Amino acid sequence: MHAVLERVVCQIGSEVLGLDAETAQLHPKDRPHIWSAQQVVEHLVLGYRLTSVALESRLNKGRLSRHGKRTWLQWSLQLMILTLGALPKGVPATEETTPVPDRFAAFNGLQLANLLRQEISAMDTLLDQCRRKFGMEWVATHPFLGPLRVDQWRRFHVVHGYHHLEQLRRILEQVAPAPAPLQITKKNLVKELQIPAQRPLA
Repeated sequence: MHAVLERVVCQIGSEVLGLDAETAQLHPKDRPHIWSAQQVVEHLVLGYRLTSVALESRLNKGRLSRHGKRTWLQWSLQLMILTLGALPKGVPATEETTPVPDRFAAFNGLQLANLLRQEISAMDTLLDQCRRKFGMEWVATHPFLGPLRVDQWRRFHVVHGYHHLEQLRRILEQVAPAPAPLQITKKNLVKELQIPAQRPLA
């Protein structure tokens, strides 16, 4: 897998790794419209699959038209997202990448991390194939950003992944908060550190 994708998938995987299946389904503040940890991963996985389908289609059909043009909006979004690394907040997911009930089984953190890695690795393999076949030409069209090269597709998925990594951390702060740090005092020193009681010398 390409190093830039490896970094983001490792960070997302490390966040969910210790979750049990029940915690992975919890919605912050019990609000179903706020995604659970699993739904964030599902959204990313569906995005990888959608990209893979587009890449496979391009490999089968051949090149995109060289006469295609980006719209002004697409150019602006590419500048914002791919160059500046800023994904607009509050933009709803496309219907194809929106998690729906019962599409996936209830997974624990390890299963989610493995699923994420499996799908992004499959997509990256197709990106490598497109790079060898088409070079630096456009290989597939993003619904908002327009036609993208292989390097631009990787850049998009990195920016998109880090965007949802922040979201995932906010979710976990509420549904699986880290334990409070241990406060050591003179009174609880022996108890908390489990120091054996001293025995009198014989």
